Amino acid sequence: MKQIFANFIERRSGLLIAAFFTATLFLSIPVATQGSPDSASTEPDGEAFDLRDDIASKLASPIFPIAYIAESKNGDVLTKDSLLTLFRAEEELRQKDEQGLLAVNGLPNNSYLIKSFSVQSNSEYYGVSTIADMANQVLQTHPLLGTNLETASEEQVKFAIHFLLANPLTSSLQSQLSTKATRETRTVLGENIDWWISPAINFVVVADNKLLGGENTRSAGSLSSDETTLTKEHFARNIQSILRVDQTHYQVWGLAIDQNLEAEDEGSTAGIFITLTVIAALGVVGISLRTYWATALVAMGIGFLMIWLKGLSTLLGIKGGLIIEFIVPIAMVSLGVDFAVHAVRRYREERLNGYAPRMALRIGFAGVLSALALAMASDGIAFLSNVPSGIEAVTHFGLSAGIAVFSSFIVLGIIVPLILMRIENLGQRSTIPNAALSKVLFWSGLIGVITTTGFAVILTVALNIQIGVLVLFGVAIIFIGIPLLVTKRDGVPSDESSKFHKKRPLIERLLPKIVLVLAEYKYFTLLLTLIVTALSIFTALKLEATFDVKDFFENDSDFVVGLDKLDEHVGDRSGEGGIVYIRGDLTDPEALVMIDELMSKLGSNPYVGKEADGTPSIFHRNVISMVKRISLDPVVFEKITGQQIIDNNNDAIPDSKEQIKAIFDFIRLNGVPLNQDVLVYTVEDVSTSFFHDPSGSEENVATLIVGIPGTREQAVVQEAEISLSKDLEFLAANVSISKVGLTGAPFTRNAELTASTNALRTSLPIAVIGTLIFLILSMRSFRFA
Repeated sequence: MKQIFANFIERRSGLLIAAFFTATLFLSIPVATQGSPDSASTEPDGEAFDLRDDIASKLASPIFPIAYIAESKNGDVLTKDSLLTLFRAEEELRQKDEQGLLAVNGLPNNSYLIKSFSVQSNSEYYGVSTIADMANQVLQTHPLLGTNLETASEEQVKFAIHFLLANPLTSSLQSQLSTKATRETRTVLGENIDWWISPAINFVVVADNKLLGGENTRSAGSLSSDETTLTKEHFARNIQSILRVDQTHYQVWGLAIDQNLEAEDEGSTAGIFITLTVIAALGVVGISLRTYWATALVAMGIGFLMIWLKGLSTLLGIKGGLIIEFIVPIAMVSLGVDFAVHAVRRYREERLNGYAPRMALRIGFAGVLSALALAMASDGIAFLSNVPSGIEAVTHFGLSAGIAVFSSFIVLGIIVPLILMRIENLGQRSTIPNAALSKVLFWSGLIGVITTTGFAVILTVALNIQIGVLVLFGVAIIFIGIPLLVTKRDGVPSDESSKFHKKRPLIERLLPKIVLVLAEYKYFTLLLTLIVTALSIFTALKLEATFDVKDFFENDSDFVVGLDKLDEHVGDRSGEGGIVYIRGDLTDPEALVMIDELMSKLGSNPYVGKEADGTPSIFHRNVISMVKRISLDPVVFEKITGQQIIDNNNDAIPDSKEQIKAIFDFIRLNGVPLNQDVLVYTVEDVSTSFFHDPSGSEENVATLIVGIPGTREQAVVQEAEISLSKDLEFLAANVSISKVGLTGAPFTRNAELTASTNALRTSLPIAVIGTLIFLILSMRSFRFA
């Protein structure tokens, strides 16, 4: 049967080669015209994602916050020089925004920074508010100062900072300081003051989220290539560049502002490694097969493989992504070269035995093709075992890799040996009489086809598909088509048997001896294999889902350095924001009281960050804060409800369901006022953390954003999730609350990583069992399988 199939392939070789080039041309059409595919999602199904999506649909965020940290070069950023430089940078930022110069990525030249209210300084601000702005205000308005940052002395600046941090209305500005900040008592302007020293300050720039493209629901830590996400990251980088104009006294880093751009920047360097992989693999082919035509044809085959992968993936609707677009091509090269070396080497062995090309191919294919087909099928089963994972990116990776295995077998396992056989059957001989020149041209051609194929592959995979396809066809024409046309043909295949007795390379002489030694000492070999396998199983069972950006990005990248500075200067004070999701009838006073109790209870949770004053790190914009601000202002409360507050326990939460509903109806349309002129929370601010339907047909939705320190270690996230879930249990017991859960970046990321680990534990047994069954059926032997 094997011989019949080999004979059929040899007889129909011309038809098969023509079909291959036709298929390649056909597949190049969708590659060149369809563009890059959408990225496959790395997110599984789960409650954290359902809650996140519900938040995204009901709580639209008007604000795009961008966090930065400024670290002093001399250990204290609270000096006149540092604060003045930062103040000037902020002023320049606002001026550029008014001129429409912050626009990036084709955005219109509009103003993108917005007005907001700072609970740290109890004042409105435009775009950004730091302790530098507030110090300048105090310097101008304090009766003992009457100056500004431009003309103030060092002592006057320190006096202004003391005034801010000692004033109950602005003392929350202390949260901008580093956890390493210190103070000592000194006498300045005749008064004893706290002389504050802080190595760094953190601050936030706020922009209009809608103008920048709207909400993006993907979790932090997930990679995304959608245009809106990248535009926001370019915008954040643009702001960073303005803040960095003068870094004489301090340095500025963004805090997780550009993870996707950083991934793209560093991912582009992966293209170099794909290029080097192709070059190295073809180098191995050249050394192993030692013929120009074999190496050139394998190079052409690898290049055309990329067209097959991209074309078939496009036709089948397989999505892309970082894993698929960079890992699959490398796997494709390694598998393809493996198929090519086995098939061509087996053919070459029969040529060395003196057979003509056609007969050598028949004999060689009869001996190796079934083994290659088994390898292709078993590899395909292994990759396709990822399909049931339930994660789109993993499923599409399995499908893409399955295509890669099949294509590698067809192109490099069958077509390349067929073309080599047809070329050698032409009986070509060199037209260059000078042996030295012939050798130079040989090596030049070999190096040329290897390197240009490497660069053509990376063009096709990562840079410009259309140009890459053209270059690949150009490589085939220049290094295969033209040499075929200019080389003389005498119609008599060369006799390769004379090369059989030449001294073989060292590796070819050593390898059989090594194999024989291992076979001779079989018990030692089996024992060693058993020990290594047992240790591998033991360590594999300890596999955990872990995430630290240092494992993903360069340690010296701005992205990682910024997070290091965050750990150093903010530490356990705040942390990454996890979201407590609460849905139900929140006009029930008991429900609000329980949420208030939860917020107090979180202060004793070891996984929740603590602010500078020791309170739990809970974002101020929440339903309890809104209700209490209204309730504590009798004039505003009576204006809203038409009556005095009913609050028998004096917790600033009305005991009347009707009064709470009146507050909800009011803030939904008017926001939360500080006074007649200033809103603490605008209508848009309210809508970011609280959903209310006045008709009552839909339940209220409220969120609490809780700071969780140390989430770069995924074990911390897992423990925090367990701990916080226990804290939430008593809320679920309230009949007015229908749903309580956790979502937000730490928990969605944890769900992704856990699902990926579980997918591995699921797909591995499927791959092993599926391959075993296939081998039993194909080999008809359980023992060999």
